[in-house]
Amino acid sequence: MNFTQQELDNSNAVLNDFAVNLRGSELSFYVHYWGGEKKLYTNHVHKHSFFEICYVIDGEGTYEEGEDRVPLNPGTLFMSRPHLKHQIISSEGLFIIFVAFEMIPSESSTEGVRRFQNMEKFRTFHIQQAEQLPAVMIWLALLKQVKHAERFFEDSILGLSGALITAFECTFADTRSAAKLRVSQPSSSSLVHRAKLYIRDNLAQDLNLASVTKHLHVSPRHLSRLFSEELGQTFTNYVRKERIRQAVILLTTTDWSIKRVAEETGFDTVHYFTTVFKTEMGAPPGQFLKKLKEHTELF
Repeated sequence: MNFTQQELDNSNAVLNDFAVNLRGSELSFYVHYWGGEKKLYTNHVHKHSFFEICYVIDGEGTYEEGEDRVPLNPGTLFMSRPHLKHQIISSEGLFIIFVAFEMIPSESSTEGVRRFQNMEKFRTFHIQQAEQLPAVMIWLALLKQVKHAERFFEDSILGLSGALITAFECTFADTRSAAKLRVSQPSSSSLVHRAKLYIRDNLAQDLNLASVTKHLHVSPRHLSRLFSEELGQTFTNYVRKERIRQAVILLTTTDWSIKRVAEETGFDTVHYFTTVFKTEMGAPPGQFLKKLKEHTELF
């Protein structure tokens, strides 16, 4: 696959703009992002609340998920399942493409929802020598087709995108079966969206600007600027508010101790958690819950 990084960025940027909501007669998906890197090096241990499928075009490395350690070679197709911590390790860099998605249950059939929910339990999450599998061939064809999509965009590009996502279920379930758009860079909205997803799904970890930008393969200065321009706040402020937002959810929907909530939302100490919580919510956690309970009892 002879793609320069610029051509790969262009194709994925088009998909990120137009192939996001994929609706079919029985299956509908929301695609969080399409992406690809000519040289993807070791990333941080992290997790997602959605599926991410990756295909290695060239290079070597390792994929770690829990206790599993899988070699990555040209032709490896692998799946990162929701809520499982994982990491890609490569010292020389991988030429890799990836897509992250989740099903829209309200717009899918009962059978479709069942089958894709079962993907989380599949024992097979990686396939070696997957070059001739239909899903891989569709994917590579899709990226090439985007470069020439001057007309019939919905029928060609959206059709191929939907076919690709749908094909992943049967691929991992049965591994025996084998107008011109001008976009120069991945959209800033897509990068911010991916950063927000990463932050939301990894609040218990250290979320400094350097670690997040390394995961996204952008410069700290660039991402910092995007947060200011698109969200009207600094990166640090956004992370702090997201931690407190999740803390409020945990405090009001679980019986967890304040210490556990602090740990799950990335605070080193209960004292620091209490200080930040009071600043954001106007009261420390215990007092906040007490006031909330008193207000609820009035109704």
